[in-house]
Amino acid sequence: MSALGQAERPQLTPPRQSGLRPRSTRARLSVPFALAQTAGFFVLMGLGAVTFWPVYRSSSFVILVAAGLVLGAAISLAGLFLRLSSFWILLLTVIAFALFGVALAVPSQALYGVLPTLDGLRELVMGVALGWKQLLTITLPVGAYQALLVPALVLVLVGTVVGLSTALRSRRAELALAPPAVLFVAGIVFGPTDAVLPIVAGLLLLAAGILWLVWWRLRRRRIAIDELTRATRGSEAVRRTPIARVTARWPVAPSPEPS
Repeated sequence: MSALGQAERPQLTPPRQSGLRPRSTRARLSVPFALAQTAGFFVLMGLGAVTFWPVYRSSSFVILVAAGLVLGAAISLAGLFLRLSSFWILLLTVIAFALFGVALAVPSQALYGVLPTLDGLRELVMGVALGWKQLLTITLPVGAYQALLVPALVLVLVGTVVGLSTALRSRRAELALAPPAVLFVAGIVFGPTDAVLPIVAGLLLLAAGILWLVWWRLRRRRIAIDELTRATRGSEAVRRTPIARVTARWPVAPSPEPS
């Protein structure tokens, strides 16, 4: 074959890969979606906290649960949208516990009912270590006595941070049901043995948990179908690109002139 024929042979160049970037396998969450999931998780945690009502029977407990949910959600949402690591989320949780724990769990030691004091912080720390045992041996209900609200604050605040962060950032959002379940079981352990309220709350929590699981399974399936559709369209576009380029670059032989 002549050198001219070799020069005229078209060169098949592979398609450029620089413009093809792999898509993230996890959809970016919008603010309305994150807020909706936060509201749904509040329902789960609220149902889990119902079992602690026979233990305290106090308005201080209601305020503690509401404040713990809000603080935990704020930390989880900040970690989501600011892309904070686990270390910073843990640090924010400890800071929130120290700043607001005295007013919520040891209100008698809070300055003006809001600001933490040294005595309040000492009782707060001691409540984390000893409050659990005291709840098992004291007569119920305990109200806001001493630092016995500290175990409830730990369960609500930490459970909200861990559960909501799992729901919004993990690929296994179903695991977010663990903190409400732990809160529910803890209330039964520390509560009276003849309470009827845990039975009703347990049925409601079970129904809400099933809805949570089904919704997340359907959402994961829809995301997988959308990603498969996009990948199929992208592969078809890549297969058509070399053919079109070769057709455009193939030299056209001149028609023979009539003799």
